[in-house]
Amino acid sequence: MASDSEKTERPAERGIFDCDEAHHSPRREDYEHLFRNGLVALDTNVLLNLYRSNERTREDTLAALRKLRGRLWIPHQVLTEFWRNRELRSVRHHHGTKAKEACAALDKVERSAGDALDRWTTAVHLKNDSAVMDQIDVALAGLGKTMDALRQLIETQAEKDALPGTGDTHTDPVLTELEPLLQGRIGPPLSPPEYAEAVREAQKRADEEMPPGYEDFRKKPPEQAAGDYVLWLQLLREAARRRCDVLLVTGDVKKDWWTSGDPDVPPRPRTELVVELRQHAGVQLYLLTPGQLLTKAEELLDVQVDKGSVIDLEQLRETEAVTGDSDSGWNVDSINLFLARLSARYPAQTKTILKAVRNGGFVDRATVYSLAGYPEERKLIGFTRPIGTVARELHDEGLLSGEEPFLLQTVYGADTDPSWAAGFRVPDEVIPLLPQPSKEQEPNRTDTSESP
Repeated sequence: MASDSEKTERPAERGIFDCDEAHHSPRREDYEHLFRNGLVALDTNVLLNLYRSNERTREDTLAALRKLRGRLWIPHQVLTEFWRNRELRSVRHHHGTKAKEACAALDKVERSAGDALDRWTTAVHLKNDSAVMDQIDVALAGLGKTMDALRQLIETQAEKDALPGTGDTHTDPVLTELEPLLQGRIGPPLSPPEYAEAVREAQKRADEEMPPGYEDFRKKPPEQAAGDYVLWLQLLREAARRRCDVLLVTGDVKKDWWTSGDPDVPPRPRTELVVELRQHAGVQLYLLTPGQLLTKAEELLDVQVDKGSVIDLEQLRETEAVTGDSDSGWNVDSINLFLARLSARYPAQTKTILKAVRNGGFVDRATVYSLAGYPEERKLIGFTRPIGTVARELHDEGLLSGEEPFLLQTVYGADTDPSWAAGFRVPDEVIPLLPQPSKEQEPNRTDTSESP
């Protein structure tokens, strides 16, 4: 019989899954254990989805969260991001904002159809053919009725799903639900020195493409880009304190959180994250999207979930993943707010943006000189600087997310002196957000008072 010393010296038996279980596909019993004994952490998008979702999906999500109340926990970074984004009108009035955008896009289609037919009849000399013109008038009238019906449908649905009272935190129905659910379940913030160190560490990890968050460093300033790592650091600390397995519910499906996998393989957390959590706290990491959480809640927690709610949340997640449309880009409200502020001080830049929108996104240098009343020898260096100035002001006031694409990009021609702009272009996404002004509405007053 082997002695105790011989037993301790014998190498540990290893199996096929001996990699800190980083490659295990989760099983039903894993989620049962999580829902009974684990830590269920919610990412910011889970909370913000309560504003973006329709009434049915919102109620199903809250029902699942109520069942999990004893296990819920919110990293302080999530709370910070939630309040920053909640202050945006485009979040609190998501359905109204999206309805305006959709209606604006329909308006553009209707105008484009009329313009295309007008150009065609002119080009083929049919303007004086009454029979053809009568047919076109009838068809356009039918198109107008169809567009009116679609606009009515959109506006009615938006009104149904709208959340009244969000302007006041005491009457906001989402906050009314979240306050008792999350009371006492918010993690502590990092101290200022800890936060500064976390931002530096996040940048270092991003340079090495170490998850999570390195994808954000490609498109955000460091402090914003460090948000995912700060959340992760807070989660590591809480998991070490509690010594229990962790489920993070997040709509962020970038590859710095999830394995890419394929359609036949359920996505899992990045192996680096699984290993780091196990080494730091000795526990296992699991990830679910908001839609997957509803599916598991129905399966394991006896929560009645409408299948449409799961589909809605997955479609919302997929749309954000593909288009980046997460209320952080331009929308009808934010673009109009921006232009109102810009026009009060920089009318030349405002007229240039509106002209570019009317031209399908681009305005050439000669047109800018005409709009602004600039002398021919004047260069356009610094012309877009006021755009950045106003954007920073609105961001500091909490009226822009800070992630909106720059509104006026300088375009240089291949045969143009680099110091002379060939023209300017606006992002494609803003074109359907602004009604294209008619020639009568388009501003034509010249102004030379603003500096470039």
